[in-house]
Amino acid sequence: MEYLDLQGKVCPFVLFHTRKKLENIPAGEKLEVTADDPTAKKTISEWCRAHRHEILKIEEPGNVIRITILKH
Repeated sequence: MEYLDLQGKVCPFVLFHTRKKLENIPAGEKLEVTADDPTAKKTISEWCRAHRHEILKIEEPGNVIRITILKH
């Protein structure tokens, strides 16, 4: 699994970095994105749906959002 810590960044930068990371990993690989921008959950989820990547889980411990994505 790949990891991407984007805490302290806001959208659209969170989505930009997530997209770039997904471009550089092979299909079938998982990516865990950690962010603290509350809009990241919706933005990343919608983008993944539009590009056929699968959201495996979203966790929100405290003020952090962890999104696990399966690249297709």
